[in-house]
Amino acid sequence: MFSNWADLILKVYPYVEEIRAKDAWEFAEKGEIVLIDVREPHEIARFGKCRGAIHIPMHMTRHKANRKSPHFDPALDPAKTFAFYCENGSDAIAAARVFKKLGYENVYNMGAFREWLNAKLPVEK
Repeated sequence: MFSNWADLILKVYPYVEEIRAKDAWEFAEKGEIVLIDVREPHEIARFGKCRGAIHIPMHMTRHKANRKSPHFDPALDPAKTFAFYCENGSDAIAAARVFKKLGYENVYNMGAFREWLNAKLPVEK
């Protein structure tokens, strides 16, 4: 089935490129990337979210991104480019990998929301 362990690891944990918050914002402003916040509502309530980001809690990413799911979100068109972020970065990479496994090609890991805050990029409540 798999020719080697590396192939198996990439199947289970697909590679996801990283993107810096400033770069993600530049692309988002031009409509070239969709920001996805996978934090829980109470986390967003504390500090807000990236301006224009779509909120999809981590536990819902598979359902919202799967075109066969009754919960599929049409805003998640696989032809678009996505950048994921969360509180500390671990859920962002996990969500990005879910999208990759579902066939999305243009997926980036923005990591932790604090990078956005540190760069003083726009936030909305």
